[in-house]
Amino acid sequence: MNILIPTNINDITLEQYQRFALINNEETDKEFFVHKTIEIFCEVDILTVNKFPFKDATDISKDILDVLDQNVPFTNKFDLDGITYGFIPDLQQMSLGEFIDLEENLRDSKNFHKAAAVMFRPTVKQFKDLYTIESYEADPRMYEVMKKAPVGVISAAIVFFYNIVNELLAVSQDFSKKELKEAQTIVEKVSLQRSMGGLTPSMLYAEALLQNTEKSPE
Repeated sequence: MNILIPTNINDITLEQYQRFALINNEETDKEFFVHKTIEIFCEVDILTVNKFPFKDATDISKDILDVLDQNVPFTNKFDLDGITYGFIPDLQQMSLGEFIDLEENLRDSKNFHKAAAVMFRPTVKQFKDLYTIESYEADPRMYEVMKKAPVGVISAAIVFFYNIVNELLAVSQDFSKKELKEAQTIVEKVSLQRSMGGLTPSMLYAEALLQNTEKSPE
């Protein structure tokens, strides 16, 4: 039987990765993991996969895992079903709502398609490397669209986003104690309004620092 094994991480959809993430843990039986991996990424019924010699199935599974380990550079645009989706052109202009929705949905891989809908939206206007995107709305229809997005593009965007956050946090080293205290106060006020966890405080803190940077005299 011939099966199609993905050779590029962007041949894999975000939804496939999300299904895989559910079984990718220490509690999963090894044989089930191998067979389920093939079912998910090669789109072969698991009853059929169960008939494969275990060594062959293991080799195929390993090839798939190697593809998932591929590193791809960040790209700010990708095409899907005839529509071009662009990454947020200016992270400095993100609203607090976008920040909160993005971080909240990055906590668990099962919600990555919702995070992708924050980061990438249909482009409205394009001129060479410049473009604008649609305004953000928490739209379930966009969530479904992003399930088909290439996982390499989305994973690179997540890494890019967190790198920017870390750079913004590094700026704090140049701030006076007063400015840092003011920035922290902003975060604390937001914390009272929304239950936070993971990297949420850091992200909001980065936004506060950025705002203070723009306001601070040279």
